[in-house]
Amino acid sequence: MITEKKTYFVGTDNTLKVDTLVMQDRATIQFDPKKFGTLEAKVAFIGDKCLVSSKGADGKRGTKLKQGENGENGGSLSIILNFESLGKLTIDTSGGTGGNGINGQNGKKGIPERKETKTIRDANGNPQTIVVVIPGEPGTDGTDATAGGNGGNGGNLMFMYSTNGFIPVFNHANRNSNSIVILQEGGSGGRKGEPGKGGLQSIDGNVKHFTNRQSNDGTLELINLNAASK
Repeated sequence: MITEKKTYFVGTDNTLKVDTLVMQDRATIQFDPKKFGTLEAKVAFIGDKCLVSSKGADGKRGTKLKQGENGENGGSLSIILNFESLGKLTIDTSGGTGGNGINGQNGKKGIPERKETKTIRDANGNPQTIVVVIPGEPGTDGTDATAGGNGGNGGNLMFMYSTNGFIPVFNHANRNSNSIVILQEGGSGGRKGEPGKGGLQSIDGNVKHFTNRQSNDGTLELINLNAASK
């Protein structure tokens, strides 16, 4: 039994096979996403808002030298459950989100040259008005930003299930009974940073270390054992 709001971390073999699985409300079974995972139960009693997860970890934020870390790939799972009762179960094999890049810093603005009007006296003592140009001071360059990391790929899911006298509803977020939500999307990429703006007579920064890769969704094989047995 996994009690309410508790998380059970599957062992190093990433396999959990039991005769009876009881998950109280908000209970979680956590698999290692770096390994293929297996969950099997001959009888399953699932409460409300329960979670089976092999979701990939999100990437960390970037630094001045590196883009945001890539999100980790979601782990693939094989699940066989015979539901005796079912509240709401989410199965999450999605990829992690890429870490955000960092913003560059703006350069110093600088000081533009300016003109001042002065009155001086010539050799004969007569006043004369002259325009004096006072040099400005250039600004400094904006520093570079870094790109966000790529999202991780979603893990594949093979899900075989049967139910005792009820029909489960899939991927209806607002349904709280007899509900199964499957998440296997690739993670989204992290946000790229904003380059710093250069000051007077200086240049803006760029986005550095950019390697863009689109993440892939995991595949789903869904088998209703009730229908297969007829």
